[in-house]
Amino acid sequence: MDRPVHSVRARLDDFLADLANLHYRHGAGLSPELPVAALHASFPELSSAETFAAATEALEKARAKNEPLGVRRLQLLRELIAGQVEEGLAARDVEAVAKLEAHARMALDDQALSFGEALAQIPHEPNRGRRALLERAVGNFLWSEKGRYGARREAALQTAEQLGAQDYPTLREDVSGIALGKLVEAANETLRLTEDAYRDVLGYVLHKIDPTLRALPGGNARRHDLQAALQAPWMDSFFLREGLAPAVMRWLNDWNFPPTARGRIRIDDEPRPGKAHRPFVAAVHVPGEVRLVLQARGGMDALGDLLHECGHAQHLAHIAETLPVELRRLGDASVTEGFAALTERLLLSSEWLKRYLQLPTPVAKDAVRLAAFQALAVLRRHCAKLPYEMSLFTRGPSEERAEEYAAGQRRALFVEPHPGYFLFDVDPQLYSARYLRAWALEARLTARLRERFNEDFWRNPAAGEWLKGLFAKGGTDDAETLSTEISGTPLALPEAGARLVAILNH
Repeated sequence: MDRPVHSVRARLDDFLADLANLHYRHGAGLSPELPVAALHASFPELSSAETFAAATEALEKARAKNEPLGVRRLQLLRELIAGQVEEGLAARDVEAVAKLEAHARMALDDQALSFGEALAQIPHEPNRGRRALLERAVGNFLWSEKGRYGARREAALQTAEQLGAQDYPTLREDVSGIALGKLVEAANETLRLTEDAYRDVLGYVLHKIDPTLRALPGGNARRHDLQAALQAPWMDSFFLREGLAPAVMRWLNDWNFPPTARGRIRIDDEPRPGKAHRPFVAAVHVPGEVRLVLQARGGMDALGDLLHECGHAQHLAHIAETLPVELRRLGDASVTEGFAALTERLLLSSEWLKRYLQLPTPVAKDAVRLAAFQALAVLRRHCAKLPYEMSLFTRGPSEERAEEYAAGQRRALFVEPHPGYFLFDVDPQLYSARYLRAWALEARLTARLRERFNEDFWRNPAAGEWLKGLFAKGGTDDAETLSTEISGTPLALPEAGARLVAILNH
């Protein structure tokens, strides 16, 4: 039974490099297609129930022998195989959705926008009537294609059946070690604790973009209104497109994190039709070839995205190349998301904003409060997404889930969503859980950095070296282990919410 595991290990690095290249080319605007089905077909043992069973057996043997490193490697490999079983089942639908979105056109007045263009314009459209038309066009398109999106989501249920799990959430708990029930409880508690502060600032930002807007219940604010308000367009003159990337690169150099990590990070900032609106990272080889794809944008949201993806890229580029392939390539995604959140949360530092963007003190303070609100809105949205996605992947993608999705988003955000998004606004493999744990980990990381290196840890080279030590470990530790190691305490999602509330109430 060990042979399939050895086969997967031998080919894993090359497979993940090829997969990353496909996603890079598609996201960078170099290819409208995303031909993942052929790649999965070329490596059938990675997405087979037999290989999953072999990895399960090997994991049990390693535990019986008390081999911690062997156990960790097999845990990560087994989780990957479970994910690839799902990706293999979904591959043709993933390709079909990518092609559908690449060729779809949204009719708007006298224009025909691509799906990506329409989606990207919604938060940035200042005219509420036109913004509503954009949201309706995208939402109606998604609803009309719910069969195709639903087929992608059905792969999760098929995976649970193939691998002999009671249901999909049980399978994900088994392979990830994440106690999803407890995390949902923590998410609900976070929603409760942060509601008053969120609603107070929500009223303020909605009024800033339109004095007639009021939140639910009783008001008529829609999700597109919140998306526009989260851009904080009244701050745009302080976050100009041409100044953001140079500021971030200057900060990285000051902190002894060269932006290209001495050649390990390749920055693709060339303007290109079809290129993803938001930046992203493709890990072709770890740590040697990490591609950071950028599209020049302005605004607070753009700066947060840039800082986030730079955090991902620096983490991947500093993983020790001597680690086994599983520890270099795989890991608890909450850890890398936690490191990315750590750099993104520099928006919560008025001193960082003053130093690298030369913001006046009053403007920097306003920006910090708005950044905290942006972070809290995203946190609350995912607190609602996790239980919804667990239900979706248990009951299946029927139309009844649309109202369940909308009800959860209303409860979290106090704006009206378009129900057509119910199969689009979904993170595969319950990735929402990773984000929630990542934000809890970021709170622990930031507290430890401040404790050891003061409030301005972000310019202390010793703090950077400490972080590089954590980066080098790759997938060795999961988020809970890392939290306990650096702080002596486990993850606590409500504390991450409380930190944001404290900034909003300051």
